[in-house]
Amino acid sequence: MASEQKQCRQCQNSFSIEDSDNVFYEKMKVPQPALCPDCRLQKRLAWRMEWTMYMRKCDMTGKDILSSFPADSPYTVYDRETWYSDNWDPFSYGRDFDFNRPFFEQFDDLLKVVPHLSANISSGLQNCNYVNQCGWSKNCYYTIEADNNEDSLFCYRATYSKSCADCYEIYHSERCYECVDCEECFQLLYGQLCEQCSDSAFLFDCRSCRYCFGCVGLRQKTYYMFNKQMTKEEYEQRMASFDFCNASHVNAARTHFEQLKANHPRKELTGNQNENVSGDYIYSSKDCSECYNIRECRDCKYCDTVRDSKDCMDHYVWGNNAERVYDSQCCGFNVQNIRFCNSTFEGTHSMTYCYYCTLGSNNCFGCSGLKKAEYCILNKQYTKKEYEALIPRIIEHMTKTGEWGGFFPVSISPHGYNETKAQERFPLKKKEVLDHGWKWRDELPYTEGQETISWDKVPQAIEDVPDSICDEVLACSRTGRNYRIPKQELMLYKNMRLPIPRVHFEERHKDRMAMRNPRKLNERQCSKCDKDIRTTYTPERPEKVYCEECYLKEVY
Repeated sequence: MASEQKQCRQCQNSFSIEDSDNVFYEKMKVPQPALCPDCRLQKRLAWRMEWTMYMRKCDMTGKDILSSFPADSPYTVYDRETWYSDNWDPFSYGRDFDFNRPFFEQFDDLLKVVPHLSANISSGLQNCNYVNQCGWSKNCYYTIEADNNEDSLFCYRATYSKSCADCYEIYHSERCYECVDCEECFQLLYGQLCEQCSDSAFLFDCRSCRYCFGCVGLRQKTYYMFNKQMTKEEYEQRMASFDFCNASHVNAARTHFEQLKANHPRKELTGNQNENVSGDYIYSSKDCSECYNIRECRDCKYCDTVRDSKDCMDHYVWGNNAERVYDSQCCGFNVQNIRFCNSTFEGTHSMTYCYYCTLGSNNCFGCSGLKKAEYCILNKQYTKKEYEALIPRIIEHMTKTGEWGGFFPVSISPHGYNETKAQERFPLKKKEVLDHGWKWRDELPYTEGQETISWDKVPQAIEDVPDSICDEVLACSRTGRNYRIPKQELMLYKNMRLPIPRVHFEERHKDRMAMRNPRKLNERQCSKCDKDIRTTYTPERPEKVYCEECYLKEVY
């Protein structure tokens, strides 16, 4: 496929524009991007808040709420019920477009007056006061970017799961703990890349296994320990002597388990039921290039954490019947023709440079907080004829100012860079952020040195831990950061006979994220047949990496 090389305006690195990319840009009526794919993603992530949350009051009702905006934020913030109500009018903030000023400067002014949604939460939540990027769940605590869950805690990207804790990317699972990329599992502890496994612990790349411990690459096995067959009696006897609350037991098991993992072949691309795809963690998709963490997608490129989407490029998070979404973040649920938007969802279409617009809004440009609206610019209502006449003039103006054709600048994000997902994926020091002209927040919502109990006073056995631990303040053994154990969390640990975690939940999340490779493709050869492959495993890494054909022959 023919391609041309461009130099990124931000990082100065070279990147490719292929003929198929130009076809998409023409379809979306946008110019070629001036930034490379990574820098485009960085801009979008600098607008995305996930783990950093603050207690504050709703600016209309005075109610205490959990919010992505701290109490001293210059932005007006409403809780979800108030924001969706008719008690305020987003059109009252409308203004004329000023052709003597840059568009982003005008849009920044609009953001500073239009009320913001306190946290990105959808409908259908019951007793889920401490969640973000979530919907349709019950009795969940600090679940992030997760839908349709119940009684789960500290999970990221969990879907249709129940009574799970400290998991990342789990689907239709129950009673799972410290699991990553697991599907349809039950009572699985410390699992990764497992499907339909139950009553097991320390499993990697296993399918349909039950009563297995410390195993890798097994299929439809029962009563295995460290990949060795045992009788039911032998297995039960060995497991009866194992204590998950004993750190020496767990560390010894993990060491043996990691040794087995080191010799297990990896597939070039994690996923299945795909056709003509590249990237990693791709499922049931076709004709998708440089994509990560996607499901049921078609004709997509540079998309990440997206499902059920078609003909999209540079889209981060969501989907759900999304079509023709470009350089946008958190857009989904029956949307189409979306350009350079942040959190525009629920039936919206033909939207450009919009922020938190929803409920079937369409044909809007540079708007914030609109619901059921059409033909609006900077929150001002126009007729269809007026709108269609004004938009080309605005695009021409933005082209002259160098603004047209890319996502919102990081400099006008409502959040500090270090508060956002960008700091996780593209970590920078404070000076680097400020040198870019971006925001940095010094007072993040955590404390150190305020613990009320030391770890030597906390019993090792979970059955000996008193309920009063929920009234104490603990200190992370790694960072010293303070945290508490909610009653719901303690009950789950006692029920599953697991220890109180000695590391803060955000540190545990970082550990799970590190179990996946960086989202970057490398050229290397299949370790078995020497076929050229593209994989997230760098050539110097020691793992055996097979092409899909060789992997299926050996593992299945």
